[in-house]
Amino acid sequence: MDKLCDVLDKTPLRIEIISPDATTIRLALTGDLDFDTAGELASILPADGCDRVDIDLSGLAFIDSSGLAALVRLHQALAGSGTTLHVVALTPYLRSLMRMTALDRLFSLPPV
Repeated sequence: MDKLCDVLDKTPLRIEIISPDATTIRLALTGDLDFDTAGELASILPADGCDRVDIDLSGLAFIDSSGLAALVRLHQALAGSGTTLHVVALTPYLRSLMRMTALDRLFSLPPV
């Protein structure tokens, strides 16, 4: 029964990709970013000529350590190709989590 409850409580990850201009991509994440869905974020690769990726985390219902690790890996992969990653929106809980894990130093977070 516990397994069934775990499945029912999960919210699928949805990644909306918006390209406001030729050099910027905006990713809006909703749902759960966790062990089961982190690979979906890893599959996002910007096109050549993309200088900036803006990521909106305000729609995340849940994130675990696998989700945080996926964000770090995305940041590293983009930095390696000369693209910057900017967090443009996040929940107060996620901001607190980023501070507790020192990821606020890695990611460019929006002002409070």
